[in-house]
Amino acid sequence: MWKVQAVAHPTIGIVLLGGLKDQVDRLPYHSSAGIAYSLMERESVARTTMEIGTERESVIINGTAIDSLDSRSPMKIIKKYEEMFRTKYGKGNVSIISDNENILSGSSDAGAAALGKCIEASIGVDPLELELEMRKVSESAGRSYYGGLTITYGGARPYTKKILDSRSFDDIVILSAVFPHKRKPSDDIHTNQPRHEYYKKRMENAEKAVKILEKLAYERNVKGIFELAMDDTEDYHYMNSLVGVQIVTPEMRKLMDKIREWRSEMWMTYIVTGGNSVFLPTMKENKDEIRRRLENYTGEIYELRVAEGARIISL
Repeated sequence: MWKVQAVAHPTIGIVLLGGLKDQVDRLPYHSSAGIAYSLMERESVARTTMEIGTERESVIINGTAIDSLDSRSPMKIIKKYEEMFRTKYGKGNVSIISDNENILSGSSDAGAAALGKCIEASIGVDPLELELEMRKVSESAGRSYYGGLTITYGGARPYTKKILDSRSFDDIVILSAVFPHKRKPSDDIHTNQPRHEYYKKRMENAEKAVKILEKLAYERNVKGIFELAMDDTEDYHYMNSLVGVQIVTPEMRKLMDKIREWRSEMWMTYIVTGGNSVFLPTMKENKDEIRRRLENYTGEIYELRVAEGARIISL
């Protein structure tokens, strides 16, 4: 029996993705970008163990058995490489156990990336091909797989490229202000955005932002990267408002407006993805003062750092 374990970090969007032209293969209409993250003091990971040669196939995620026929089951990736597994390891099934540790959002990216790392270590699949399979589970899995700051380029065969490693963000802390409302399913965004006439402009804006991001990364202009992310957040949620998908609640908007006021005193920006957090990047020396101010808006606040890519824990 062969056993391998890997971990991968969850992600936050920088140039946000909205709209899938293929819901099965989860292929995007446009390019996007993001970072992998972890809690500052405790590692945020999906921890995935894959065993080859078990009596029966199974997928257990956070203690719950997942139907292998589910449209986004990790077993879809295993079936793709089933013959390669059997050629190398002989008869038997593949079993997967994955647990999330200290993850606020972006867990599916991390789980898919950790599984991808297990597969790569087991049968040596080319990462560019592997990403096309991982994205069937989570369309942004490449961000977790490579870590740091990445761009996922659209097209018939989308692929992800790391453009800055996590060390470039050592002076930055990202405060996560979590609000107590239920997050919307990401497919609400992916299904509805392309139906509106503004979506063509949204795609153009995202592609332009990615081009600017490449230049900012080359210059190691970290503040510029998060300024761009704040502008993209506004465009993205304007797009969502046009199709009736409300992610930014009045409580979140109140904080976002206040952050714009605070920016006259110290540098900070904000990012809102598809969940219930306002992410606030700032310099480490500002974090205690900003955290104190955030307590007036929410009681659930976390400190995050930019993290690296998926890695093998044990073979």
